[in-house]
Amino acid sequence: MFLIGNPGSGKTTIWKNMAEAFSNVGTETIYDIVDPKAVTSDELFGCMNVKTKEWKDGVLSVMMRDMNKCQGKFKTTQ
Repeated sequence: MFLIGNPGSGKTTIWKNMAEAFSNVGTETIYDIVDPKAVTSDELFGCMNVKTKEWKDGVLSVMMRDMNKCQGKFKTTQ
């Protein structure tokens, strides 16, 4: 899930409330926060080197892969 919105629109409150609600029903909650304005598009999504045809993972790719590997290893995070 991604929450996108203007500053002050309540994004942090929304994800914290959702994490707590999932926790209350026994569902594991894992989250990470990214500021997409802090990195370039290639750094965020990943890119391919034109010369070598080698793929370089972006921040989102790495985060999703790490979360998938750790699924079931974390306690609910709040």
